[in-house]
Amino acid sequence: MKKNIIILIVSLFIIQNNKAQQKQDIDEIFAKKFEYSMISKGDNFPDFSIKRDSVDFLLFSLHKSISIDSFKEKTNFDNDKISKITSFLISKNWLHTIEGQYKPTIFIASDKDGETLYKYATPISKDIVGVIKENLPKIKEQFSTTDISKSQTFEEWSFLILSDVLLDSWQIDNTEKDFLKQTERPYRHGKNYYQAIMENTDASKESFGIYGNQMRSKDGRTVAVYGNNRNTNVKPTFFYKISKHDDKIFSEMADSFLPELLFVLEKHRLYSENVYKELSYSDEITFEEFFIWWYHFIYTQATNEMANREILQIPENGNFYYEMLDD
Repeated sequence: MKKNIIILIVSLFIIQNNKAQQKQDIDEIFAKKFEYSMISKGDNFPDFSIKRDSVDFLLFSLHKSISIDSFKEKTNFDNDKISKITSFLISKNWLHTIEGQYKPTIFIASDKDGETLYKYATPISKDIVGVIKENLPKIKEQFSTTDISKSQTFEEWSFLILSDVLLDSWQIDNTEKDFLKQTERPYRHGKNYYQAIMENTDASKESFGIYGNQMRSKDGRTVAVYGNNRNTNVKPTFFYKISKHDDKIFSEMADSFLPELLFVLEKHRLYSENVYKELSYSDEITFEEFFIWWYHFIYTQATNEMANREILQIPENGNFYYEMLDD
């Protein structure tokens, strides 16, 4: 009898301690700053607000294995409200159940996740830097055929070419199609897009310092920025120009480099699959959804390493502004 009482007391203590820890964890999550990223084209994007009803905090909490009851207690939502939110997210393919537990279907990364993702990215990014260095003479020769090269140096354009052209904007479709074997992006409520929620602990740059491309067209003009400080309030005073002729050459450069990139990614495919499992993303999302976002960490790390080795020059403010010409 005495033994049973002791077991009961210990059990109650553990339950109370877990509840206290969950409350602390959920409070910390609601104090975090998030960024929301997409990989999409055209009108493929969410048709609802990610922040409404604290959906972002709910998904982040579930990623961190915090119970939905803790979220309910934090928000003061009743069971009916929680049921409506979860049903809504499931209908949008942002949430699903695995072994009876709600899990996000989109990529989520905390600050700690980001540190780990960069750590595991090193073998792949190192090899990418290696093959870019090997191919640098050829890349520079291709650049010399552009109209740009008549008045500007390769060094001025090295950040855009070696990072954005070879690894990101001009290459991302090829990576999806030829490495991930995906012809369509994840289907969500009639749209096709990848979605991520990532913590940001450094207001001076975007989450984890990841480089990305942003393009917009207005009044017959198409301008873009590639970098990791695209939310700056400082307006650019100069845009580099890319003609249709040079854009075609950039596409050829990306296609020419693709076999080298695929060789590196295939070399590390098993390693990548093991990272996917070891970091428990396999408990939430598909390998394709995981890898396409981890790839952003990989090429960002490769870009920074090339800068450290003076292979490319990153603009002082972290952004490269350019305009796509219609000629």
